[in-house]
Amino acid sequence: MKVNQNEKLLSLKKALNACKKAFYYSLLFSFISNLMMLAIPIYSLQVLDRVISSASIETLVMLTLVAFLALTCLSLIQGVRSFVMIKLGSWLDKRMSPVLFAHGIANSAYKRTISSGQHLQDMASIKNFITGQAMSSLLDAPWSMIFIIFLFFIHPAIGIVSIIGGVFLFIIAIMNEFSTKSAIESAGEHSIKSSSYADTAARNAEAIEAMGMLENVTKIWQESNTKSMILQEHAGRKSAIYSSITRFFRLAVQVGVTGVGAYYVLQAQMSVGAMIAAGILVGRALAPFETAIGSWKGFISARKSLKRLTQSLEHSPVRASSIELPEPKGNISFENVYFAPMGTKKPTISAVNFKLNAGDVLAVIGPSAAGKSTIAKLLTGVWQPASGNVRMDGADVYNWRRDNFGKYVGYLPQDVELFAGTIKDNISRMNSDATDEEVIEAAQLANVHELILRLPEDYKTNIGLDGMTLSAGQRQRIGLARAYFGNPKLVVLDEPNSSLDNEGDMALMRAIQNGKKRNITTVIISHRPAILQVADKVLLMSEGKIADFGDRDTVINNMREKGVLPKLKAVQG
Repeated sequence: MKVNQNEKLLSLKKALNACKKAFYYSLLFSFISNLMMLAIPIYSLQVLDRVISSASIETLVMLTLVAFLALTCLSLIQGVRSFVMIKLGSWLDKRMSPVLFAHGIANSAYKRTISSGQHLQDMASIKNFITGQAMSSLLDAPWSMIFIIFLFFIHPAIGIVSIIGGVFLFIIAIMNEFSTKSAIESAGEHSIKSSSYADTAARNAEAIEAMGMLENVTKIWQESNTKSMILQEHAGRKSAIYSSITRFFRLAVQVGVTGVGAYYVLQAQMSVGAMIAAGILVGRALAPFETAIGSWKGFISARKSLKRLTQSLEHSPVRASSIELPEPKGNISFENVYFAPMGTKKPTISAVNFKLNAGDVLAVIGPSAAGKSTIAKLLTGVWQPASGNVRMDGADVYNWRRDNFGKYVGYLPQDVELFAGTIKDNISRMNSDATDEEVIEAAQLANVHELILRLPEDYKTNIGLDGMTLSAGQRQRIGLARAYFGNPKLVVLDEPNSSLDNEGDMALMRAIQNGKKRNITTVIISHRPAILQVADKVLLMSEGKIADFGDRDTVINNMREKGVLPKLKAVQG
C-alpha cells in the first residue's frame, strides 16, 4: 500500500474516529432496546394490579399485544445493533489489516523483532471485542439508570437500595480491573514470545531433528508457555472470584429489593405488582455490571492490542512521502554513511563513501562481520542510515516509494526464501499480471531457464511452502531469476553462490555478465574470491570501514602487496 508509517498511524486513528458514528448509533439502539425492556416489568405491574382486580379480559389482551409488540421491537433493535457491531468489526478489519500487514513486513525487515502476524492478531483481538458480548454490556451499562429511575418512581427506598447495589458492583469492577490487568497483559506478552519461539523452531526443524535439539528447544519454549498459562490461570481465578462476588451482590440486591417491596406491601404503601416489577427492574439494571466483569479479560486484551499497534506505528522509522520518480539509470552513491542496529550504539559501518556508475559491477568483500550485508540492506532501502545518505541517481533510496523503487531493483538476500506457489509466481514477484515472456526473459537472463524446464511442470511447478520441494541451490537460482525480473537498473546479490555447485557458479557468472551488457548496476556480496573475475570494481570492508575501493586490478594488487589476499583465501576457501 502506498502509505508511509505516519500515514499508517493516521489511518488507524482515522479508522477509529470513523467508528465513533457507528458507536453513537449503537448507543442509540441500546437506549431504545433498554426502553423496550421496560415492557416486561410494566406488563407484570399492570396485569397484577389492574387486570386481576378488574377481571378485564379486554385489558389483558390489549396489554399482552402491546408487550409482544415491544418485545418484537426489542429483538429487532438488538439484532440491528449486533449487525452494526459485526459490520463495524469487519469494516475495521478490512480497512486496517492490509495496512498492518504491510507495516508488519516493513517492521520485521528493519527490526527483526515482531512479525506481521502479531499485528493481525492484535487487529483480530480488537475486532473480537467489538463484536463480542463485552461491547454489548458496555453499551447497555449507561442505560441502567433508566431502570434505576423507574425504581425510584415505584418507591424511593427501592431506588436507594438499587443505587447502593450499583455502587458496590462498580467498585468490584474497578477492583477486578486493578487485580487482573497486570496478569492478563503479562500473559499476553509471554504468549506472543512463546508463539514467536515456536515459529523460529519450526523454521529450524531440520537442524533440531538432525542434532537432537528437540528436548532443549521444547524446554525453552515450555518455560515461556508455562509462564503464560500460570498468569492466565492466576487472572482467571481472580476474575472468577470477582464474578462470583458480583453475582452474589446482584442476587442479594434483588432479594433486598423484593424484601423491601414486601415490607411496603404489608404497610399498604406498594402494590404486589409494583413489588414484582421492582424485582425484574433491579435485575435488569445490574445485569450489565455482572456481564462486563465476566468479559473484562477481552476488554483488557483489546486495549493492550490497540496500545501495542499504536506504539508500533509510532516508533517505527518513517519513510518520507515521495512522488513516483522516473526510471533511474543506476548511478549509486554512498555519502558518509553510518549505521548502527536498533538498540545498539556501536556502528556496524561508519564513514562509508563510494560511487558507482550505471552498469558497474562491484564486488564487496571482506572478513565476517565487516559490514558487507549491511551495505546490501542499505543499498536496497531496507535499512535507514543513522547518518549520511545512500542515493540512486540522486534520490535517497530509503525514502523512495517502495512500489516505485522495487520496479528498478533486484535483490537476492543471503537467506533465500520463496513463497508457496509456482516457479512463475516466484520469479514474477507474485505479480499475477506478469506475462510468460517476462518470466522466461528473467529466467534466461539468470541462466536458470533450462533448469526450470527439467522440473516436472516447468514454470507451473508448485514448489510448496518456502520452496521446500527445491534444493538449496535451486532456490538460490530461482531467487536470482526473481532479482532479474522486470529489467531492473540495480541488482544486489548477497552471497549469491553460497549454495551453488560448479554449474550454478558458471551460470551466476554469465548472468552477471549478461546484466552488464544491459547496463545493470550490480553489487555482489561474497566470501569467494572467484567472483572478482566478473567485477569492475572492488570494495574491501574491514571492521565496518572501507579498507580499499577502486578498480578491480588496482585493489587486488594492493591486497597482494599488503598480504591480505592470501588471508582472505585461507578464510574463504
